[in-house]
Amino acid sequence: MVPDYDDDDIIEDYEEISGNSSARRVSSGQGGPVRRPSNGVRPSTTAMPAVTDDGNPEDQFGPPKGKISQKSAKLIWIICIAIVVLGLGLVVADYKFDFFDRNTGPAPAPNNAGAANTTRRPPPREQLSEEEQMQLDFKKAVIGMMSEMDKSKAWDFYWTSVLEYDHAYDEMIAAKNKEGIADEELEGAYAEAIKSYYKAKYAAELFREHFNVDNIKKEYIPVNISSDEVSMLNAEDLQNPKIQKYQAAVSKIDSRSTNVNKFKTDILKSELRAQRVAESEEWKTKVFGEWEKRWHDCTANTPPVFAQEDLDFVNGPDYKAGEKKMFEKFNDEHSGG
Repeated sequence: MVPDYDDDDIIEDYEEISGNSSARRVSSGQGGPVRRPSNGVRPSTTAMPAVTDDGNPEDQFGPPKGKISQKSAKLIWIICIAIVVLGLGLVVADYKFDFFDRNTGPAPAPNNAGAANTTRRPPPREQLSEEEQMQLDFKKAVIGMMSEMDKSKAWDFYWTSVLEYDHAYDEMIAAKNKEGIADEELEGAYAEAIKSYYKAKYAAELFREHFNVDNIKKEYIPVNISSDEVSMLNAEDLQNPKIQKYQAAVSKIDSRSTNVNKFKTDILKSELRAQRVAESEEWKTKVFGEWEKRWHDCTANTPPVFAQEDLDFVNGPDYKAGEKKMFEKFNDEHSGG
């Protein structure tokens, strides 16, 4: 409560005692009688009584507000120690005697994780119809034949021509970027690239014809086996081994002929110099005329006409063990070049 001062001059009451009495007067917190504060000044609410030289304030007035006595502190300390000791004792006793029956429950299940079969089985495959199964078998047969064709001389002839084209094309690009090159040299590089282009196109036709058993291409139009075009084939076509082989030859060429085919659109039809060289009778006679004629003979005639020496090579006996193929010899000659 806030003190309410009246008009009295003295606000401290005390009983006057004789001088020889053993009772002592208690001094105020300010060291003397408590006097009336000045107007507007409030008395301190935190003032503590003065402590005598020979006494403990707690012994005289008890502990300050918010404090505890030393006696109480000792008692609390003793109680805390007792609680800790008792708690530890209960834990030890429960561990030893199992008062709460924790260890009498059902035995844990054996851990067979190490012996378990962790191999996940794929989800069950959707049941295919008879037609869908035939289409799948057709694709598998074609892909298997494509791999086997790597061993043929017809593929060796074609793949070597592709490597020759890549080399000639790089030489042509280098000539175009060469500063101060003479027109004769630059046009010669173009002529060599045109020659390799016609040879590669010719070799592709020869490869497909080599696997055209009994002229099966008259009855069958190849499809893209990577698309749903296979669904257009009937059951008889899907199961025909001749069709499977011819489809394999066509698919194999299509997968490796992109760069060669782009030469016509990117160079022959786009660059004036290339067109001029391709139409030049001089360069045709000197460089690429023979292969242009072979390509024309095999594409403009029915049946296609191929050079006998090329037919003899692709239809000849297989390579002997350890015998190098043409494309391997070409790589050896141009390795590091």
